[in-house]
Amino acid sequence: MSRYILSVGHEGLRNGWATLRVCILALVVFQAACIGTAAASRSPLQVEAQAAANQSLFWGTYRPQVYFGTRTRSANTLLTGLMWFGVKENTGQSLKDIRHTCEQGDDLSGYAWQKHDGRTFGSQEIADNQHRVAIRTDFLKSAGGEHGGDWTVRVSGRPLDSQAPDVSVVFYVALDGEGELDVDLSDSKAPVLRGHTKELGDFAIAIVDDGQNAVPQTGTYPSHYALPDISHTLVTRFRVPREHIWKTKEMLQQHLLETGQQRLKQYTNPYPHPAHVFTVNDDKTIQGANVIMFQKMLTPEFKFDVAFASASVHGSDDISDAVIERTGSSLDERLATASAAFDARFEETFGLTAKGYDAKRIAFAQSLLGNMMGGLGYFHGTSIVDRALEGIEESAIVDYIEDSADEDEDDEGMDDFSHDLQRKASRPAPAPKMEGPSSLFTAVPSRPFFPRGFLWDEGFHQLLVGKWDNDISIDILSHWVALIDDKGWVAREQILGDEARSKVPQEFQTQYPHFANPPTLIMAFMSFIEQMREGGHVLPTGQERVVSASDPAVLRDRHLRDPALARDFLDRVYPKLKLQYEWFRETQWGDASAGGRKSRSGEAYRWRGRKGTHTLTSGLDDYPRATPPHTGELHVDLLSWVAFYAKTLNAIAVELGQDKDADMFGKDVEGLLESLEDLHWDAKSKSYCDLSINEKGKSYHVVHNGYVSLFPVLLGLLPADHPHLGTVLDMIEDPARLWTKFGIASLSKSDPYYGTGENYWRGPVWININYLALSSLSKNYINVAGPHQAQAQRIYKSLRENVVENVFK
Repeated sequence: MSRYILSVGHEGLRNGWATLRVCILALVVFQAACIGTAAASRSPLQVEAQAAANQSLFWGTYRPQVYFGTRTRSANTLLTGLMWFGVKENTGQSLKDIRHTCEQGDDLSGYAWQKHDGRTFGSQEIADNQHRVAIRTDFLKSAGGEHGGDWTVRVSGRPLDSQAPDVSVVFYVALDGEGELDVDLSDSKAPVLRGHTKELGDFAIAIVDDGQNAVPQTGTYPSHYALPDISHTLVTRFRVPREHIWKTKEMLQQHLLETGQQRLKQYTNPYPHPAHVFTVNDDKTIQGANVIMFQKMLTPEFKFDVAFASASVHGSDDISDAVIERTGSSLDERLATASAAFDARFEETFGLTAKGYDAKRIAFAQSLLGNMMGGLGYFHGTSIVDRALEGIEESAIVDYIEDSADEDEDDEGMDDFSHDLQRKASRPAPAPKMEGPSSLFTAVPSRPFFPRGFLWDEGFHQLLVGKWDNDISIDILSHWVALIDDKGWVAREQILGDEARSKVPQEFQTQYPHFANPPTLIMAFMSFIEQMREGGHVLPTGQERVVSASDPAVLRDRHLRDPALARDFLDRVYPKLKLQYEWFRETQWGDASAGGRKSRSGEAYRWRGRKGTHTLTSGLDDYPRATPPHTGELHVDLLSWVAFYAKTLNAIAVELGQDKDADMFGKDVEGLLESLEDLHWDAKSKSYCDLSINEKGKSYHVVHNGYVSLFPVLLGLLPADHPHLGTVLDMIEDPARLWTKFGIASLSKSDPYYGTGENYWRGPVWININYLALSSLSKNYINVAGPHQAQAQRIYKSLRENVVENVFK
């Protein structure tokens, strides 16, 4: 109902639509609360296809925060992971340098998935400069059974030079939940772990050596030295509280420190070789172990295989044999087949060979895709949310961030919009609380820095994921939509669980329900609709085109092949998307009449969460805004996002046959575009700008030409014959302002803030924004007749070449 109050009381927006919007909003809240409870009727083939899709994605390399690890898409999961360290000297440095989680300080010259299809296959190489070894992981999964099938990973290492030291490699298995683990050591060359969980049933994991592996040369010892046989795979086990199950590196470090100190104290003449000092001990008296580690001492070059087999595929009696059969030469052949299949599908999807790209650029492009798909993660846990300011009337200041959350020197003297000390004193005290748990399947923007879901990034991620595997993208979008709460808010940063929080400074862990973030996911929804339309989809009717539930091509594109599934998906997400759209309108509204402003529609928006020179909520952190911050600001990029949201909801409503909704959102778009011109166009600077209020209480344009100025074009809001399109294109193409040989700069070179402060969005070229520019030019301007078509074509051609070469270099 608050949208109605705002429309009439604050802005007087579209009075003729007020009553209709009240009714629709009531339905939106009800529909969103019931989302997913009324599934559309599905044919047996559709049900079979859905089950096959879930099984196809159940297991994966869904731990992007570690160099290699697997888990299931379930809250109670079996975790696996890889660690390694050099065994060159008997000092604690070896233990400090254990590799496990992706860390910027690990002195790696690079690590990347060269190929990864997101479902069944991935190849990654990690070049460890300090340990002078390149570690390679080749992952392969096969379908079958009722628990996500089988998988195998080959771990191999090659020396980077002749000085490469010996290496200890540790592969671990951990239970994040209830279950049983035990190890059969009857064959020391191939120990087999057997286990059981509710989610996986019975399973086995084998560690199988290559016959050519060599172990460190340690020399001979006196006969009384009782040291481990490092030619065998060594085992140790732990039982730890569930909340500590992810701290495997710390477990290993502490264990090796204790055993190493004991050996160096016990054997002194001579001291044992480091390969014998830093080896694990197996305490078989530990009952109910939930972490088991397998350690190998190796001299590069080496390789070994780790294979997981499900009893639901092979039967409990045959599982131990089956798991070993999936290694060695059998794996060689299957990996080669999978790699060739990836190459063929990549060319079929993107056609880079046909477009004339050379082998190096194609391999680079494959790695870009591989890192996106290999960066998919599944996260489950609680999050910290502070709802103290949620729902407070706008008469009280609601722009609030902890002072400690942003200590950039540029913000000194700024105080969170608290120039009214009386209002500041009346604000509620911070009240962060744990909420959840929640689950999220998502891509991540950075494995070492940001191994978790970010709303701002994810919409861009899904434009690529959806092109490669539409149904993985559908699954990810469904997870994000499920996180939208009953008011329409979703946290911009998904920090779920203790492991995720361990990578985030404490002052940034709390999320605020009155803070927004660019709703980039709507770009992925619009892309899905465009793909449906290109494929001739007709949602209300149409013959089912799913022909095989297990066909990989069907699993990737079920929602593009089957109109009923596509409609079911849009029906399920539509209420939550409408709810989020209304949340934006209710919580991020701006004053369209302050300071003498005039707007025909009254549409106006302002990012909450401004602090000093930063607007973190906008996604454009330090991009110059009004100084000092003011509650009378209006932000052109936010209005553009809201307009694009309305445009997307209009498209979804059309596809679903929701004519009244489509009409309403169409009217919203019209009103938003009126305000874009009435409020944000500055005739003097010939650009779209933010607005603020000066010391005399008058509205003025905040002129900082750059990405903010481009959003009406980036999001395709200006038609090809718009009178201001040419001016915006001129700004893009002007070398004195935004044009560079690397791409479009974030801020004009003539702006006084260019290159200053932390220089994050004050000049650097951002590929996501450059992609938006290229995408919009391609869809809206280069193939549409208009007075600026030739200019758009020229910019598109040059910009595309510049961006591709910049990223490649």
